Amino acid sequence: MKMKRYILFPFLAAAIAAQAQDTYMNERLINSSSDVIGTARYVGMGGALGALGADMSVISWNPAGIGLYRKNDLAITFGGHWGKSSIQEESRGAGTFDQGGIVINFKTGGETCPYFNFAFNYQKKINFNHNFYADNPNLGGLSQMDQVAELTQFDEDWQNNLAGMAMQIDADAEKKGNDRIYFKKDSNGELYNDISSSRNEYTHHSEGALHAFDLNLSTNIKDRVFLGLTVGIDNMRYRGWTYYREYNMEDNASYDLNRDVQVTGTGVNVKLGTIVRPIADNPLRFALVVETPTWYKLKNSTLFDLRPGIESDPWESRLKFNLRSPWKVRTGIGSTIGSSFAWDVDYEFAAYAGTSQGYPKNEYWNGSTSGNTKDVAMNDFTRNTLRGTHTLRIGLEANATKNLAFRLGYNLSTSAYKKDISFDQYNINSAAMDYATSTSYMRLGNTNILSLGMGYRAKKFYIDLVYKLRNQKADFYAFDTNFTNSVSGDPVFLRQNQINGTDLADRSIDPVDVNLTRQAITCTLGFKF
Repeated sequence: MKMKRYILFPFLAAAIAAQAQDTYMNERLINSSSDVIGTARYVGMGGALGALGADMSVISWNPAGIGLYRKNDLAITFGGHWGKSSIQEESRGAGTFDQGGIVINFKTGGETCPYFNFAFNYQKKINFNHNFYADNPNLGGLSQMDQVAELTQFDEDWQNNLAGMAMQIDADAEKKGNDRIYFKKDSNGELYNDISSSRNEYTHHSEGALHAFDLNLSTNIKDRVFLGLTVGIDNMRYRGWTYYREYNMEDNASYDLNRDVQVTGTGVNVKLGTIVRPIADNPLRFALVVETPTWYKLKNSTLFDLRPGIESDPWESRLKFNLRSPWKVRTGIGSTIGSSFAWDVDYEFAAYAGTSQGYPKNEYWNGSTSGNTKDVAMNDFTRNTLRGTHTLRIGLEANATKNLAFRLGYNLSTSAYKKDISFDQYNINSAAMDYATSTSYMRLGNTNILSLGMGYRAKKFYIDLVYKLRNQKADFYAFDTNFTNSVSGDPVFLRQNQINGTDLADRSIDPVDVNLTRQAITCTLGFKF
């Protein structure tokens, strides 16, 4: 009997292996507001240089900050980072190259516009190198297979997705006269899972980054108004490996699914910024920035294999899609006290509920009018799931001597997810769901970042160091349990637990608390001339 049950897995693995390109995955790929990466001075100030400017990395936050340069500048930033999961004691670290750029300063000789600057900067926006574990020791009889069975009732175009695989498996078994494997049919001929599970294990590793290449033009007007324009080109390089194992209650049998997901592509955006010093002979400054959405063209490629004991050929799925990130608005205020102290406070609002997904024309069915590439259903789900984020950045810098400075930074970025959201996107009329076959999802919480830094200046050369502690927690679900809703009264939702004879109506599994805390030490080497 064990071997008969395993017959299901090669087909099911092919379905589950493909990562859904959905609201949850999209937010993780584009939410750069939840981290501070760049020069060591920028990170040491918590990214709060929107009003102070005069740093290479401010090119991505407020383009007008480059307008405060009065010399040429050349800088590179590198270091290392590491993180530890709260579930396992494994720590994973890696080296990183975070920034490299140049600012070229032109002196015009005029009184109205004394300086004009051109800058190019490479900088990581998101570092995807991390790992986490999310094991659940008590499923209470619920199983990933229950959700698979539930999805078969809502599926119409079932050639490529999770529900379709389950329906095909059942049809093949019936045609061959075999016993049902995991699935049975109720009185209405609908599939339901007949195996209870006790626990599961989930491991995730990822690498890569969202890279930004920024071109900047900036100037100042009588040292009172600073203006800047940045055109950004993003390069997406994400790769993630996931491992899932589930044990059933009957004989402790298990299956393992291994998945390798890659998301690659490019995007473009524009940033407009200004810094105003309203009072003559007063260093107080105000900043205002508008950043357009980033328009991405991306491709999701997924490869999987199944272990142990099952021989199955690797299976690959591909999905081309377009993604538009939200509009962002930033403000800031900052000042200096003589040459010994500087402070800056910045705020950003990003409308993540406005994130939009679509597809190349004539590439996929899109659930809307012909020729319209927008995924209307997925975008509606995004608006119901995500909300605007608020990011607060605070930075302080104190000069102990003419050459030595110390810095302190703090960053708070609120979660992009609404409270009490329902994970029901598999039932929406979205083209992505025809290719979406993963049942897991994770709801990320607020991000808190604390940084401590120092810098040393010696004539034209400078060196900056910073330590960064980034803390974020998340709720992880291996699968959704909406199938236990007793309102329907259907056996697919109310199957009986084979261990104790009690039904599973209205039961749910608790989320696994995941700690995504990471630490980093980075160094910037610079030359001003």
